[in-house]
Amino acid sequence: MNQLTGEELIKLSGGIAANQFNFTQSVTKVTLDSRKTALGKCLFVAIRGENNDGHDYVRQVVSNPTNFALVALDFSEDLPNLIRVADTTLGLGSLAANYRQLFDIPVVAITGSNGKTTVKEMLRSVCQSYFGVDQVLATGGNLNNHWGMPLTLLELETKHSVAIIEIGMNHSGELNYLTHLAKPTVAVVNNVMFAHAGHFTSLAEIAAAKGEIYHGLDATGVACVDSSSQFSQKWLCNDIKSKIFSYGSPATQCFIKTLSAEHALYQTPEGELMVQLKVLGAHNYYNALTVIALALNLGCSLAAIKLGLENYAGYKGRLERKSAFNGALIIDDTYNANPDSVKAALAAIQNLPQPHWFIFADLKELGEHELEFHREIGEAANLSGVEHLITVGKLAKHAAQFFTGDKINFENNADVVKYCLSCLPPKATLLIKGSNSMNLAEVASQLTALKTTL
Repeated sequence: MNQLTGEELIKLSGGIAANQFNFTQSVTKVTLDSRKTALGKCLFVAIRGENNDGHDYVRQVVSNPTNFALVALDFSEDLPNLIRVADTTLGLGSLAANYRQLFDIPVVAITGSNGKTTVKEMLRSVCQSYFGVDQVLATGGNLNNHWGMPLTLLELETKHSVAIIEIGMNHSGELNYLTHLAKPTVAVVNNVMFAHAGHFTSLAEIAAAKGEIYHGLDATGVACVDSSSQFSQKWLCNDIKSKIFSYGSPATQCFIKTLSAEHALYQTPEGELMVQLKVLGAHNYYNALTVIALALNLGCSLAAIKLGLENYAGYKGRLERKSAFNGALIIDDTYNANPDSVKAALAAIQNLPQPHWFIFADLKELGEHELEFHREIGEAANLSGVEHLITVGKLAKHAAQFFTGDKINFENNADVVKYCLSCLPPKATLLIKGSNSMNLAEVASQLTALKTTL
């Protein structure tokens, strides 16, 4: 971030300065982690969570006179360099929103049930090809919630020519709040599927919540709307104030003209574009279509779009190719999962070496539909040609009831690793996927790390 003085922090956050306050001291970083303030020149935001209260660390933070702390009004200690606000999460949001307004650059906001991070990373690659590597700010990891997204905005610097902001949500109203902080100039809903469905009763409710991302656009902005989505008309009728760029179907000027296992030919307003991706899965060519729509509205050339997409090598834990301890091919798709992303992963491995093994763990946050969705996964594994299904957890075990091939269930990841060490064929393809909370990444890590230790 650019340097901000204590006086500017007060102004941008709308907070109240402590009695002892250094208005001229500057900071270069905002963090929620008190351990990252040791070197000074930081603003620490004290967040009250379920298990920890950041206010417990404020005294330690401001013992360094170059640090500041954003605290709640009811924080009773009279310490130097405190900025008091009614709610520190909202105070962080206000600080980020006002800081973002200091930058007159394109800001892209991306949401969707699947592929948000892939679209963000593909677009990062494209923009780096067009604007330059150092001129692109993009959300790090999955810092896409009501804390992570403001922290991303606060990383903006004078050198940046474009910002790419990933925004997640798990309840109605969340995107409306976050998009008004980000004030994007271009926004998109990549897709609508059952993810974080525990807070919703239907796809239509999820679509309405996702569509809130367009509310942050003003009349000069661009709403990129996938016309092939069953919800596109609902979004278009929902008082979008910005310009509309429709894509996704032949009725538009931006769509997939032909698609094969090796490449896709896209029709765009600037002409045809042939792209050959390095990453697995036909679904990634649809993610790339969203990227093309966004990139065109940032002014990127077709040459830069092609170069950026074809240079994109994938993201950790997303259909990531790895070599197992015995030479088998591991497809590490452990980052997270919902029913549609599991089906897409199963489709993506169909042309890879056989036999196909599948480690599948429980899918979370599916609400009252969870058993039905797990049944669908078992059936999809049958249709995709999986020969051996290994499940972890009670819900995944339910999926196995609808799988007719070889199968075995475990209650913990350690037993899965032991089983694979003794039984995984060296010529197999092993897909590993489940909700992030099931920690299947440790299975993938152990099955690959052991290659160098056996």
